[in-house]
Amino acid sequence: MKSELEAQYLILNSLINDLCKPIKPEFTLDIKKNSHLWVLGAGKASLSIAQSIINTSNAVVEDGIIISNEKSSLVKEIQVFKGSHPYPDEDSVSASYELLELARNIPSGEIVIFCLSGGASSLLCIPPKGIEIEELAETYQLLLNAGAPIHEINIVRKHLCMLKGGQLAQALHHTNLITIISSDVPNDDLETIGSAPTICDSSTFKDAFQVLKRFELWYKIPHSIRIYITKGLSGDIPDTPKPGVNDHPSHTVKIISKAYSLSSKIGGQFKEMGFNVWVSDSAYNDDVRKVSKMICSKAISVLSKNEPVKKPAALVYYGESTVEVNGSGKGGRNQEMALISALSIEGQHSISMLSIGTDGVDGPTDAAGAIINSETTLFARKSKLSPEEYLQNNDAYHFHEKMDTLIKTGPTGNNLMDLQVVIIE
Repeated sequence: MKSELEAQYLILNSLINDLCKPIKPEFTLDIKKNSHLWVLGAGKASLSIAQSIINTSNAVVEDGIIISNEKSSLVKEIQVFKGSHPYPDEDSVSASYELLELARNIPSGEIVIFCLSGGASSLLCIPPKGIEIEELAETYQLLLNAGAPIHEINIVRKHLCMLKGGQLAQALHHTNLITIISSDVPNDDLETIGSAPTICDSSTFKDAFQVLKRFELWYKIPHSIRIYITKGLSGDIPDTPKPGVNDHPSHTVKIISKAYSLSSKIGGQFKEMGFNVWVSDSAYNDDVRKVSKMICSKAISVLSKNEPVKKPAALVYYGESTVEVNGSGKGGRNQEMALISALSIEGQHSISMLSIGTDGVDGPTDAAGAIINSETTLFARKSKLSPEEYLQNNDAYHFHEKMDTLIKTGPTGNNLMDLQVVIIE
């Protein structure tokens, strides 16, 4: 079994090199040759989208600003600002003001392309008057640690920012707007991806309040934010722009990258290697423990010959899980997924699993995820380590660090949800 697990590790590790290469977005834009073009954007994959537009368009790029989680000098035609992720900071705010100022000063009738991907919720951020950026970052952290799903997190975020939920589009009503989106959320919900700065928002201050109440955060968030939302509830502050009421007069939206496409591509690679492949046809969106149970149960069923897919098998999943953080450790949802799964498959015959954030960043850590197998936690116990204690403290990072199972890629320029690949032999 040892040789099988070693071979599985090599296969899974080889996938990482492909995931680290920025996925070239493939799309066409109906823009006349030598048209004047302005390129704006925010998100972890926004720069790669902008590069593709600039490299393939016959238009003349007048200017632009992209806010990414990494600085870059590769694109000469536009400015690239670095913001903070997963929590906004002063760099995010100052870059966002620069982008808003440029947006307002673009001549009427010009073509503006907005490049949007996940990560924009933190990178593109201007707090309302009376709210400090540190208070906003604290609220973001409380929501993430409470295990709220991304749809509900972004309902709150949209009501605590002057650009999200279609508000940036209001500053671009004088232009012809095209939004190009790389989706990182289940069901490709346009109102959720990157907190939708150019998409009108059907949620309300009441919805934001209910999210905070449901996760028992209303009395934990900073006082200034409670005051602001309360004013929104009473109508003293305008709500976000609404569909059918505040729609942009000339707006085209294109989704160009989806997680399913990446998962299918990986499934094809495994078929070429001789594996029987099963690829999930929909993204998961649930608590990390429930997702891990779903994945591991199917893997063990394959091992027990209770599934249509036979050994040697490869299972491919994608989505975005949530983690309720009660401990004081360090980690991200992929590292936690890997640790929970390692415990679930402990002692089984040859099963290995890769759990990785396709953006190369898993939580507030320098890791992208982890590779584990059915012997990982057995070896940990032999080394006098208790996997359960690390899990209880939400300290998956240090568990994987000690077991040499961490994956570190650095930012990839992609952002197509999280990915899990399981090999069973």
